[in-house]
Amino acid sequence: MARIYADNIVFLMRPGEASRRRVERAPETRTPRSGEQAAPARRTIPDANAPLGYSHTLAPRTAVRDEVRQCEEAPVRRAPLLRVLLLAAACVLPMAALTWRAVAHQASLQHYTTAIGGQRTLPLPGGGSALLDTVTSVSVAADAPHAVTLERGRAQFDPSGRAIVVHAGDGIVRAAAGRFQVSRLSGAVRVTALAGTVTVQLPASHEQVTLRPGQQVDYGYGRLGGVEPADLAAVRGWPRGELVFHHRSLAELVAAMNRYSDTRLVIGDAALRNLPVSGVFDAGDPLALAQALQRSRLLRAVQVAPDEIVLQPAVR
Repeated sequence: MARIYADNIVFLMRPGEASRRRVERAPETRTPRSGEQAAPARRTIPDANAPLGYSHTLAPRTAVRDEVRQCEEAPVRRAPLLRVLLLAAACVLPMAALTWRAVAHQASLQHYTTAIGGQRTLPLPGGGSALLDTVTSVSVAADAPHAVTLERGRAQFDPSGRAIVVHAGDGIVRAAAGRFQVSRLSGAVRVTALAGTVTVQLPASHEQVTLRPGQQVDYGYGRLGGVEPADLAAVRGWPRGELVFHHRSLAELVAAMNRYSDTRLVIGDAALRNLPVSGVFDAGDPLALAQALQRSRLLRAVQVAPDEIVLQPAVR
């Protein structure tokens, strides 16, 4: 049987039937009438790779050229240029404005820093003052003189009747009068009210609390802690250059003293870290602290280097 391929369909025919059907399907020759031009003949080209009895019927070249010309001359729809420009401006201009505002704000910032063992009283442009403790960094924007950013360390703010806004970590501290302290010595931030009322707000979690004199609150990692009574003796001691400790651990005292001096205290035995300590010590004088601790006969101080003193258990 012969196979005939036409339009991707396979027909199975008996021998001789394919040639008979080609003869039956052959187009009739049409004689043009008078005054009528003869249509260009359609050529049939055999395909060498096609099976037996299969052929291609090609359209005249003139018809192909006409179709190509029509495709080339078809109008191309394009978006109006003005619409494209307006869309681009709507996307770019807000971002450019925000970027320019951020750059201008950074350019207007004034940074203030204290060195190890130093303190500094900073008059605020909008009124009031800030006392910067040792190793403290703050920034004040010229376009927002009442706003202060505490980057690290500890500071005491005195609004003097003018509202002050302090940004520290992920919280905002506001006070219009009185006196308050903001401490950022570790991952958490502590706010203590000494006089007047202080508002502490966390915008991310929408939490807010108001402190009254003698109260403090800690916050960090997006959470606001509970209000607690403050250790007023310790809070009022560091502005006078004193470290006031009442039944606090030796590890806390050593960490506080090391912030004020290049000579470092090192606890040589982990068993001494939780040793309770009470007293008033001069900030920035680690040698006097080591001698006072040694007189208690609870430990001994060994100066292993000009800038390092090791605290060891007392020899019994």
